[in-house]
Amino acid sequence: MNAVENNAMEHMDGEPASNSRPGLIAYFAGNPIAANLLMVLILVSGVVAGLRIAVEDYPEFDWRTVLVTVIAPGSSPREVEEDIVRRVEESVIGLEGIREVRSTSAEHLGTISVELTTFANADRVRDDIQQAVDNIANFPPPNAERPEVKLLELNREVITLAVSSDVLDEDALRGVAEEVRSELLQLPSTARVDLHGTRDREISIELSAEALRRHGLSLSQVANTVRRNSVNLTSGELRTESGGVVLHTVAKRARGEDFAGIPVVTRLDGTIVTLGDVATIRDAFVDGGVIARVDGVPAVFVRVGLTEGRSIVAIAEEVRAWLAGYQTPRDAEVRIWNNLAQPHLDRFGSLTRTMVAGVILVFLLLVLVFDLRAAVWIAVGIPLSFVGALVFFEPANLTVNTGTLLALFLMIGLVVDDALVVGESIAAERERGKAPLAAAIDGVRSVVAPITIAAVTTVLAFVPFHFMTAAGGQVVSVFPPVVLFVLAVSLLESVFILPAHLGHAGRWSLWPLTSVQARTSAWLQWLTDRTVGPAVSWAVRHVAATLAAGVAVVVVSLLLLRFDAVRLVLATNPPTDFVQAALHMPVGTPLEKTRAATEQVAAAVDAVNEELPGESVKSVAVLAGQPVNYPVVGPLSTHSHIGGVRVHLNEPPLRRATAREVIRAWRQALGPVPHMERLEFWTDQVRARPNVAYILLHTDETVLQQAAAEMQSFLQGIPGVVEIHDSLAPGKRHLRVELTPAGEAAGLSPRGVAAQLRARFHGVEVQRIQRGREELKVMVRYPPEDRTSLQALADERIRVPVGTEVPLFTVAHLDESREPAVRMRVNGEQAAEVNARADVAVVTASDAREAIERDLVPELLERYPGLRIEPGRGVRDNEDSVRTLTLLLPVVLIAMYVLMAGFLRSYWKPLVAAAGFPLSLAGAVLLHWILGWDFDWMSIFGVIAVCGVAVNDSLVLLDRYNTIRRENEMVPAIAAASAATRHRFRAVFLTSLTTILGLSPLLYERGEDLIFIVPFVVSMVGGLVLTGMFTLFILPALVMVIDGARE
Repeated sequence: MNAVENNAMEHMDGEPASNSRPGLIAYFAGNPIAANLLMVLILVSGVVAGLRIAVEDYPEFDWRTVLVTVIAPGSSPREVEEDIVRRVEESVIGLEGIREVRSTSAEHLGTISVELTTFANADRVRDDIQQAVDNIANFPPPNAERPEVKLLELNREVITLAVSSDVLDEDALRGVAEEVRSELLQLPSTARVDLHGTRDREISIELSAEALRRHGLSLSQVANTVRRNSVNLTSGELRTESGGVVLHTVAKRARGEDFAGIPVVTRLDGTIVTLGDVATIRDAFVDGGVIARVDGVPAVFVRVGLTEGRSIVAIAEEVRAWLAGYQTPRDAEVRIWNNLAQPHLDRFGSLTRTMVAGVILVFLLLVLVFDLRAAVWIAVGIPLSFVGALVFFEPANLTVNTGTLLALFLMIGLVVDDALVVGESIAAERERGKAPLAAAIDGVRSVVAPITIAAVTTVLAFVPFHFMTAAGGQVVSVFPPVVLFVLAVSLLESVFILPAHLGHAGRWSLWPLTSVQARTSAWLQWLTDRTVGPAVSWAVRHVAATLAAGVAVVVVSLLLLRFDAVRLVLATNPPTDFVQAALHMPVGTPLEKTRAATEQVAAAVDAVNEELPGESVKSVAVLAGQPVNYPVVGPLSTHSHIGGVRVHLNEPPLRRATAREVIRAWRQALGPVPHMERLEFWTDQVRARPNVAYILLHTDETVLQQAAAEMQSFLQGIPGVVEIHDSLAPGKRHLRVELTPAGEAAGLSPRGVAAQLRARFHGVEVQRIQRGREELKVMVRYPPEDRTSLQALADERIRVPVGTEVPLFTVAHLDESREPAVRMRVNGEQAAEVNARADVAVVTASDAREAIERDLVPELLERYPGLRIEPGRGVRDNEDSVRTLTLLLPVVLIAMYVLMAGFLRSYWKPLVAAAGFPLSLAGAVLLHWILGWDFDWMSIFGVIAVCGVAVNDSLVLLDRYNTIRRENEMVPAIAAASAATRHRFRAVFLTSLTTILGLSPLLYERGEDLIFIVPFVVSMVGGLVLTGMFTLFILPALVMVIDGARE
């Protein structure tokens, strides 16, 4: 709670209270109409601005990452690495603002992930990378598509519709889904709608080897013929006397049947062989397959995403209204499968109820202490400050989301502080016998400087939150601007509006309220005289014992952390109403085997539903061939070896188990899945990075494989460590084609042979056509039966330069090999990654990593010379946040010191005020221990926040101490310290208590919507209690150490 001094060193309007020139403070205090108009202006502006603000689930998060992706159809991981990834790495490594360059080379795709430094300008670095990639000579290679350079963007799901049918085939079901997508995109608020659980379309022109030989054709010739005959081309303009006439050739084909009439052979006798005569033309889906089911019924998902500036609630309501009027086609069902706006609204409701409870508690305390008039107008400052702060949200690119609402909730007690101190000051002036208006003016002038200093120090304490990248950083990153705007409006209200309502005679309180207020005042006076006063007198006379007690409390709290009585768990993941599992089979696994594995994983959900109390499961979606979710905006990959299960949970109270308990039971209920490589579970909309992760770097692939295997074996021996895997999973079998001397003698080249084989088995892309909102490729290739067996390759014939064809085995030999499915590099060095997750119910991630680094890493480094082991990204995120705090906290502390030193006119007194910071930590740790909470990132953020808030209580006491010594230099330090504490006890007590009461409703929150923020509140409440004790007892003792020693 911000506590401030009643005797200001300076006045905001620059004149003392007795001066004849009134200034702004006196003007507003004596002009209630102006004050009321200012209040109405703030309210109206805030309401109007609030109606324009977008509503989101969580704040938009800056991932500090630039992605460079290059699609290279038909290329192996090694080819992608050599021809694409290394060249991009060489161009971007060394650019300013880059911290790490990590690349992955997979089949058909190269991805270079460029992580930026904390304070780099993301747009500028992205532009630098784009320019560097554009400057690469002869890039991309002929078989690759144009590189895409973009900032990593989260694909934020709002609402998902399931289009399902057990009657319609794949083509018809996708057609319904495309119709739904097209209509949704016409809605005002929807701008991003994707299909999930279905394949893309393409036009495939398939010619068998026999048909090609019969007509003397090659695939390349057919592809060139199709290109020449499917084209729209403007031929120029004919300039006639009557005007210009544009010449067009319009022959581009749009559908598969349109290509059938293209002539491919024209004989001398006039006969024409068309493409339809020699080829099978399929206007269907790309090769491969995707299986998607909802509760056992085939389905396609239509996923509506959130775009910048749009409201998640508005999008969901528009989709719901559209669906209510949509005429569902026969034999199909379209229903809402997932509505993330609903849990967001539930979270808003929970926060609103908690905020109202906090405001009521604060108001009740104010009524007990102040006259009803003062209590009402002090409490009015809370909604006024909140509404007024909304004016600045849109210019600051803020939205209404969980983060901003939590910041507003945490400000309940802090907002009251300014008004409470002004009210206390005005009341004190009136007790001195001044007229109400004069008391209001002088009361405000006496505190305007300290409440301003208090507000600035509070804002400074929240500044580091903006740069947090660890778990929970997404939520707290918006705290600093919200705190700034709310405190600015609160300060305005306290200085210019509140005095106009308190500067009048007359009380609102009536009996029996007056009796209760009198008893409260008497009790506070008794507490000051009989308890606090004697205790302070003892503390300043027994300085060593007092300081030793404070040190002992801090030591005890540190021991609680050291010996895991309070576990340090650096993780915070806001949950959703979903649990998800991602399954990975060996690369190349047929789709049907992947489907069977995913259905086995899904079947275990039924056992979980029966085992756990209540009805946990609402619906189950199963996918094979595509990832279960795709959190990053970009093309959706399709691979036969991947799949997943997404479980939609019921809402409490129907569900009585938490999402994490569901996952734990799901993992236990699932038996062995044949041939499965790994299975990962998570509850977040975006999967958190593994909390046990290491990068291994070495030039020898064999060393990496052996070291990674040993690390995985070690991790399997740590109880509670699950989902252990590395990045070295074997990929598909490879047949390496090498020319024989006979092939070279025939005039063949490796490039020529590769081009012929690529055209036949991968295909030749002829062109791309736009059909509605979808881009289709037109491919020329062999039919499937000629591309699905080794025998087809054995029978393959190669065209030699003289025009004849010879068997492949006569000009080349084939060597079989196998390489990793993904080749990984970090900062230009070959690397592998070992990932795992620590189940915090069994073991903390820090304990697991400590065991690895103590017992395994030294052995690996000794056994494999040249091996380097570094923490993975999930671990390094926490280290980066700690490093950022280490960098920013000294800057913040120096800024706070400068402000306090100028205000207190002392070099050492700000250091005394800051001496309470360790007790803020101690209070937070002790309350975590008492309530049984782990100490996570939110707990750390709470400690930082309470340090900035509580230091202002010390300002109150030190400024009063300065005033006493300045007014009478003969007063000894021991007497001045005791008197200052007695005089300021009421202000310190009330400001701390209002903050604690404002936050206390959240301490009892156990719903999953808000439970992740409770450790933040626990830290603030615990820290405020002990820093209040510090201010009242230890701070006077520290003053005695310095001033008392001098005397």
